[in-house]
Amino acid sequence: MTSGLQLALETLYGLERRRSDFRVEDTARLLDAMGRPQARFRSVHVAGTNGKGSVCALVERVLRAAGIRTGLFTSPHLVDYRERIRVAGRWLDEPELERRLAEIQSLESARGRTFFEVTTALGLDAFARHDVEWGVVEVGLGGRLDATNVLEPAVSAIVSVGLDHTEMLGRTHAEVAREKAGIAKPGTPLVAGQLPVAAERAARDVVESRGATWIRAADRVTLHDVRTDAAGATFVAEAAPWGRLPLALPLRGRHQVENARVALAVLAVLASGDAAGGLRLALPARAIADGFAAARWPGRLEPCPAEPRLWWDGAHNLEGIERLANAWRDDLGLPAPEAVVFAAARDKDAVAMLSVLRTLAPAAALFVARTANERALPPESLVEAAAEAGWADAIPRGDLATAVREALAGRARVLLAGSLFAVAEAMQACGGAPGAEA
Repeated sequence: MTSGLQLALETLYGLERRRSDFRVEDTARLLDAMGRPQARFRSVHVAGTNGKGSVCALVERVLRAAGIRTGLFTSPHLVDYRERIRVAGRWLDEPELERRLAEIQSLESARGRTFFEVTTALGLDAFARHDVEWGVVEVGLGGRLDATNVLEPAVSAIVSVGLDHTEMLGRTHAEVAREKAGIAKPGTPLVAGQLPVAAERAARDVVESRGATWIRAADRVTLHDVRTDAAGATFVAEAAPWGRLPLALPLRGRHQVENARVALAVLAVLASGDAAGGLRLALPARAIADGFAAARWPGRLEPCPAEPRLWWDGAHNLEGIERLANAWRDDLGLPAPEAVVFAAARDKDAVAMLSVLRTLAPAAALFVARTANERALPPESLVEAAAEAGWADAIPRGDLATAVREALAGRARVLLAGSLFAVAEAMQACGGAPGAEA
């Protein structure tokens, strides 16, 4: 990375979490000063506690398989900041990124903006400058107050609702759901995945009060013959306008099949003319099959390419860890891991997550470590959480790489979970960092 880009990113990182009074209007004013780039392409907007990144990756890959020039905006990144903004599968060039960051941050309306607000503006600007036809945009946090909520999408989605970031979004499923439903726009369909009953009721009330159309993914897409293993999943989906679609998915776990259902329902809205303004996209069945088969979402329940004994998953809240454990136990067909490496942030329920992992691997050695992230729990706190969760002899290590190296010593299979930052550090230590597509 060039020294100029490194300096620009360090300045940008310094803006993270420096405010708590988020307002979409602040990002909108910045984008107004940049010529409203978000108005120069159509978009899909995706929220959710878990699974939203997978849904974005699937939708974008299908659109690209259909010959559409796409943009993909996701967060956080794992190893390289440029992962967040992709055009036709490619990262931005470093000189362009450095130049545009400097130009954006020189604007009067950029003063006081946060890391994510500037990053959102940079991403939407890149889509416009590179003639993107369709941008697929992942919500950063919540929805109602998220910087990405400047979009006027053709279709939006809420993939799931769980209890995460409760200090900002609320302490019940209904409260969190109302925040996520804040992305609803008048006249725009919103596709919902499998939500808790209270969450669905709360979200639907918000969506319909805003003049948007509520669509349950399960009402739009029926799944048959679902088979899962360590390589992914195969299934048959029935959805208009395609009819029966035999599909293969390289993403692992039955929860990813449910994410695929949401993605397919979003695509069905676009292909059937039900999107905002009656928009209809030509999405042949071949593009659905090819896009799903080619989709990749790194850091989610996969083996390290350079060290296949190490499996990692970015699950970082209770619902995510439960899905991981269920997938490992019921879908992958693998023996229980012989060791678990765990790290977590201070605002997560480490005891609950470790309790679930203990049911998955009761005989495993547990290594706990602190990631380099400033919000990470220290090893001594993780040892206390582990004891409360029933792990009697958790092994603390000062850094993630050391914990992974010791966990792998003499063992056939190791699982790392609890934090996307931990996955990122394991990728840097062991290989397997995501890259731009060729």
